[in-house]
Amino acid sequence: MARELDKEEAKNYLKKAEEFLEESKDAMIKSRFNASGFNAIQSIINANDALTIYIAGIRASKDHRDAIKTHIETLRSINDSYGKRVLINALEKRSEVGYSGKDVSKALAEKFKI
Repeated sequence: MARELDKEEAKNYLKKAEEFLEESKDAMIKSRFNASGFNAIQSIINANDALTIYIAGIRASKDHRDAIKTHIETLRSINDSYGKRVLINALEKRSEVGYSGKDVSKALAEKFKI
């Protein structure tokens, strides 16, 4: 379920997205692929929140599956679907990258570079 937020909140989520992206790039340079992958995914999630808040005034609940639905609803209003696949891929890999015992490969970490 989506929550309504003031469009001004989008700036906060965009700032977070930028910070996580910078950390992802830094980690990639240092061959810390687990951190790079997780931070890149978090950047995508925060960027999506910024987009949906700015365009539609809504943000997905804590359940990331709602992020896809909210994203689709928002993009229908501006007739653009480019980021949908990026968001779906990021959310599908989030648990594997952040919470499994497996190390993230360089190839997987690079997949989330923006």
